[in-house]
Amino acid sequence: MKATVTFTVSFPIDVKKEATYHVASCPVLDVWAHGKTRQAAMDNLKDTLQLFLSHCFEHGTLESVLKGCGPTVHELDVTLPFVVNQPLSN
Repeated sequence: MKATVTFTVSFPIDVKKEATYHVASCPVLDVWAHGKTRQAAMDNLKDTLQLFLSHCFEHGTLESVLKGCGPTVHELDVTLPFVVNQPLSN
């Protein structure tokens, strides 16, 4: 039986207006995204962070990537769904 486990992690973010678009970044992970609006840039950053963290988890590097994340100023909640391939115990 497979179970999906979901948890939310908060990361510090920064969003800046450039010439014709907005740039959103998560400085502690060095992950960036952009969009035509502030919200689009934040949505794209959330998607990018989900992919990045899922990739790290799948390759066994998530713990080392998360070490050293410093204090936060602004945060963005990122939901991460994972499939557990082990039997669930009651």
